[in-house]
Amino acid sequence: MESQLIVGIDDRELRSATARKLYELGCRFDSQRLSVGDYVVSGRCCIERKNDSDFEQSIMDGRLFTQASELCSAYKAPVIGIVGNGFCRLDRKAIRGAQASLAVDFRIPVFFFPTEEEFAEFVYALAFREQATGNGPPRMQTAKKEVALADLQQLAVESLPSIGPVHARALLSRFGSVAKVYNAAVEELVQVEGVGKVRAERMRTVIDSAYADSKAKEATAKAATALASADAEDPRVA
Repeated sequence: MESQLIVGIDDRELRSATARKLYELGCRFDSQRLSVGDYVVSGRCCIERKNDSDFEQSIMDGRLFTQASELCSAYKAPVIGIVGNGFCRLDRKAIRGAQASLAVDFRIPVFFFPTEEEFAEFVYALAFREQATGNGPPRMQTAKKEVALADLQQLAVESLPSIGPVHARALLSRFGSVAKVYNAAVEELVQVEGVGKVRAERMRTVIDSAYADSKAKEATAKAATALASADAEDPRVA
């Protein structure tokens, strides 16, 4: 292709090794603050880049599947690229499970790269293919699209332990609302296909237990101690 490739890039990625390599390969950048993804190579294809530790953290806090939903809402052919292989907080089974969920439930392929440079070469190849086959220049998504109510409801149920997209949809179909899922007893939850007793009990533990934020409690205790100390030193306090 004779014309220079154009890659849309989030402005926070401009100093990355990926951006430097893409520049060396001859790409021209359209830099903006993106609300979805990190690199855009055509009107339909956006790439979310994560390093290994961020990928693990996004699985643990559920952010990964929220981002996946947003990617699917904004682009027809989203891709996720993971740079690095230093996974230390989750075992390989959990990593593969997340990869399978992205591929099957969201139709998002996930690729792993050992270095930023190899990831950049992949972005370049994808941009070349997309722009050479008539899918147009990058279409930047700079304003968040409104997430559908059904997607928000599903994400709310997915926040429960061991509940993925398939389980969340099954629970919502059975009970009809997020509130009814949250209020269901263990005996009712286990009647949903794929939700066994252990998973149901974990759900109820999270829903029913008192909020236990040790950092918040520690901060409150320190504040109370400091206030008591200040009162003791203040002669105006009888």
